[in-house]
Formats: sequence, C-alpha cells, structure tokens
Amino acid sequence: MPPHAQPRRLALAALGLSAALLGACSALPTPTAAPALYDFSVATDQQVDGAKGAAMAASAPAAQSGTPQQPAPAAAPLLLGKVSAHGLPANSQAVLYRYAYADAQQLRAYQQARWSQPVPQLLGQQLRQQLELRRPVLEEGFSPARLRQEQQAPLALQVDVLQFEQVFTSQTQSHAQVRLRATLWAPQPQGDRLLGQRTFEYQRPAPTPDAAGGAWALAQAAQAAVAAIDSWLSQMPQTP
Repeated sequence: MPPHAQPRRLALAALGLSAALLGACSALPTPTAAPALYDFSVATDQQVDGAKGAAMAASAPAAQSGTPQQPAPAAAPLLLGKVSAHGLPANSQAVLYRYAYADAQQLRAYQQARWSQPVPQLLGQQLRQQLELRRPVLEEGFSPARLRQEQQAPLALQVDVLQFEQVFTSQTQSHAQVRLRATLWAPQPQGDRLLGQRTFEYQRPAPTPDAAGGAWALAQAAQAAVAAIDSWLSQMPQTP
C-alpha cells in the first residue's frame, strides 16, 4: 500500500463513522408532547361574578329608596359529600368523547388532552364555590352532631356524575353532555331520611370540534348544572 493511501483510508473511515453516528441520532424517538390540561376556571369565575352581580342588583332598589337594607339570612349549613362518578372511569383525568353518528356505544378519550384533576374533584370544587354563596358548606367527615340545633342536624347533599362527555353529531358539530344526580337527605339518629332526589342534564355547543372546544363546552354545561342544583336546594325545606 502506498504510504500516502493510509491517511486517506483513515479519513474515509472517520467520515463513515461520523455519518453512522449522525444517522443513529436522527433515528432516536422524538419526545412525546405533554397533554394539554383543562379545568373549569373560566366557567367558575363567570359563575361567581354572575352571582355577585345578581346580589348587587337585588339590593340596588332598597339602597336607592333609602330604606335600611337588612342582610339576607344565610341558608342553613349544608353537609356536602364527596362527588362520586359512577358514570365515568374510576380516577380518570381523560377528556371523553363519543361519535353519535358512528359507533355511538363506544366511549373514547383524547390522547393529548387531560383534565387537571379527575372530573369529580373539579365538580366538587365548583359545587362548593357555588353553594358557599348562600350558606355555610361543611366537608365530608364533619360530624353533623357538632352543629345540632334543637335536635336537628345539618342536611346532607350527595352528587353523582352520570355523564360527562363531548358528543359528536357529525365530523364538525359537537356538544357537551353533562348529567348529574343530586340527593338531599336529613341525617337522623334513627336513620337518614330522604328529602329529595333529582337528575340535572345540560348541553352546551362546542365552539370547535376538538378537545379544546369540548373542554370549554363541558365547563359551561357543568356550571349550568351546578347553578341548577343550587337553585333546587333553595326551594327544598331547610329542616327535616
């Protein structure tokens, strides 16, 4: 082998090794993008602002007339149980959707979208925030006996999520479908007494046929259902 050929062979070998390394690097899997996280924050803010605005509007006539305004009496304390979700996968943060026009029985989940917390927790927070505008709300596990007045314990509310999904009626049209069941009972030493049970079902159109549009519509439908539960409670007897 001529002396001048040795360096040339080494250079070619080094070049080939570099190309192989570059090819190996380019073959590495691309990191998966983190799923988008959604919550109910915008709907909850609108809900609180709307309730405050309604309260201010209700007090305006009396203030303008100069009549002393007496603060509205707060409703009786309410024991709020943990929101359950028998209609959803257990402990799931998936944003669910369904094609009503094809395979309507199949419930699907977006791969790149998640709720920031499981739906029962998000609903529980929203429900508490709404109910606290009218009454003291006690947490699950609080002993009703601690607030007994005249041999009566606070009423208890249990909410169960039956349906919480985005429903596509076509490839470009969809809506949120939320169905909640509320149960009100009176804890008593001789046994709890059922006072009322009602199912609340609301739909809201999704602005876009994707996870972002579905999450927005679901938050709006949840807000409407929670407000309806609050209104229903205000019409129920405050004592057993």
